[in-house]
Amino acid sequence: MTGKVNSDWTNGSNQVSKIYSAVKQFGLWLVIMIGLLELSSFLYIKYINPNIPLPTYSMVNAGSKFWVEIDEHFGVWHKPGSSYLHNKSCFVVKYQANAMGMRDKERSLASSSPRVALLGDSFIEGWGNASPDRLSDRLEKALGTEVLNFGTSGGFGTVQEWLQYKHFVARFSHDVVILGLLPHNDFNDNSYTLAVQQKSTAYRPYLVGEYPDYKLVYTAEHLPDYNRGTPWLKSFDFTLREWSSFYRIMRYLGSFRIRNYKLVPHWQAEFDDTGKPDHSYYYDFAEADWQIMRYTIEQLVAEAKGKKVIVFTIPVHSDFLRYKGAEPPLSEKLRQLSEQKNFVYVDLLKEMSQRGLKAHDLFFVCDNHWGAFGNEVATGILLPYVENALKK
Repeated sequence: MTGKVNSDWTNGSNQVSKIYSAVKQFGLWLVIMIGLLELSSFLYIKYINPNIPLPTYSMVNAGSKFWVEIDEHFGVWHKPGSSYLHNKSCFVVKYQANAMGMRDKERSLASSSPRVALLGDSFIEGWGNASPDRLSDRLEKALGTEVLNFGTSGGFGTVQEWLQYKHFVARFSHDVVILGLLPHNDFNDNSYTLAVQQKSTAYRPYLVGEYPDYKLVYTAEHLPDYNRGTPWLKSFDFTLREWSSFYRIMRYLGSFRIRNYKLVPHWQAEFDDTGKPDHSYYYDFAEADWQIMRYTIEQLVAEAKGKKVIVFTIPVHSDFLRYKGAEPPLSEKLRQLSEQKNFVYVDLLKEMSQRGLKAHDLFFVCDNHWGAFGNEVATGILLPYVENALKK
């Protein structure tokens, strides 16, 4: 009986050893395969497709509090002194906020030299771009004059830009104001009706009523607690982006869609898949939405108190598709308003189209924002207007 027990125990031990050996061999094989896959992916990025950023091999805090609803007047802003590593399949860039919450170098409130204040949304903030590649930095270098960047992401419309100028930007001495409008989402960013439909809980200002008798309302009674935690899955994803070349390649491929047997940027596919790829807010907007935009621009110009103001509009893919050379309705309204209120209006849709450029030339492959070349083109168009304003 004892011999049988010992035999069973020996057989069981052997089985465990075999399983352990198999698992060990599989684990070793898996490690070798992952290592080879990572090495080949790294070499592919480094020597064959430099459009894909290499991993930074750094620990990333996915819960970084960079864009936070922190200002009682206009809501979202950058937490002063915060930083954020923005990692997408075609760019990796670190954002740094200064002591005032601007994505900019440190700026003083007062200056004896002429300065320019630049306002707008993510395009102006420089989404996806290193600081030297942004519109503000390019203008500053070309002008030899400080260009203060007050742009921010976070669904920033003209209601917020007006209030930001009134309560924050106006504290900085400056001589010229530049406001960048993005028709593609500014009308929606200004829409209280849309916010209610979407049951938005964000702390954001809106105008309700009819022109010019508007009432300022907010979708939340109080500023939220921005110290809430970040889901672990998001932290894991963000960290994996910084440590795996293979994961980066997979994300880069995910930036494309197949259409008619061709790879096209996903943002183009998203426009096309709506069924109305040429739906453009240069043309398709409600009169009530225009009146809100008009009112906020008028208020900002009034708050500028005689300073030179330049307003320009930024086109996206659908705007280029729709444009045939004639002045779009929105451009006409802004031009007429500029003549009435004595500011300068520049239509980048017209200017870029005349240069033979489209969204594919100006935007990132993986993102519906200007890349470095888009910022360079915009700088070349706007520079003469800013130079003229500074002279006056």
